[in-house]
Amino acid sequence: MGRDRKPSVGTLCFATDQGLGILARSFYDAEIVTNALIVEHTKHRSHHAEWYPRSPVTKHRPFDMKLAKDFCASMDVMLFFETPFEWELIDHCRSRGIKTVLMVMHECTPAILPSRPDMFLAPSNLDTRAFPGSTFIPVPVSVQWSLRTTATTFVHNAGHGGLKGRNGTREFIESLHYVRTPINVIIRSQQSIDISKVDVGRAHVDWRFGTMPYASLWEEGDVFIFPEKFNGLSLPLQEARAAGMLVMCGDRFPMNDWLPPEPLIPVVGTVRNRIGPGYMEFDEARYDPVTIALTIDAWAGRDITAYSRQGKAWAKTMTWDALRAEYEEVLR
Repeated sequence: MGRDRKPSVGTLCFATDQGLGILARSFYDAEIVTNALIVEHTKHRSHHAEWYPRSPVTKHRPFDMKLAKDFCASMDVMLFFETPFEWELIDHCRSRGIKTVLMVMHECTPAILPSRPDMFLAPSNLDTRAFPGSTFIPVPVSVQWSLRTTATTFVHNAGHGGLKGRNGTREFIESLHYVRTPINVIIRSQQSIDISKVDVGRAHVDWRFGTMPYASLWEEGDVFIFPEKFNGLSLPLQEARAAGMLVMCGDRFPMNDWLPPEPLIPVVGTVRNRIGPGYMEFDEARYDPVTIALTIDAWAGRDITAYSRQGKAWAKTMTWDALRAEYEEVLR
């Protein structure tokens, strides 16, 4: 393949309103990924075939291996996000001279890889540590920035609950009982939460259930609070920062490597964990709801104008315009 010809880059992906679905779509919309094979999710009902017009579709189970192999064979490069779905596709690509790149997410990766791709792409420095020799390129973000001036409204996105509760939703909700400052809180969840016995103390909580349009997630609120526990890449944190919000997550690596440290929530300890047998181990952060409450009280009502403007400057370094050339180079 000549360097002047743009390669065809394929991927297998979910077309769902969840992390992996949004991640793959961003690469397709940016025309880094040129072709997609949609894999129907077994749990999430949202299925946006319109994201990938005229693209082939397979069920997750049973998986159409012939369709997938034919799809891969028509590509110059295959970029897999977290998983190739069927690991033998990597060996199939190698036999056909097709380059394979895996964007790793260490917490969801088998401890012993069934097959090794040609390149590991690390979206965070924590993934770089887990995969020595991997290439680190941050994931671009594209959200509308707006100035936030006062830490008045705190926003938490629970999503679908988070793998093994990693979004810290339970700990955050429990912390509201201990918050002394009257605050406004927006809690969004794509799944129902039993709030009948929840004690939110002095907080005024706006509970929102269901899936919101992606473009509207960062339009309101001043502080994004997200005491996540063990992932490396966290698109919600990046998007909140780029949107001008004050980001309040756990004071742990790699988040404290790129976020201003002052609003971060102290970690009270870690435990070794993994998502299931056969997967890589990781350090899971633990949080005390009282400590979360103290962090909220320390920032409630404060001027965050300078922090918000810093987010705008940071966002300019994280656009597709800023990072496109790096991705195009590794995907040649």
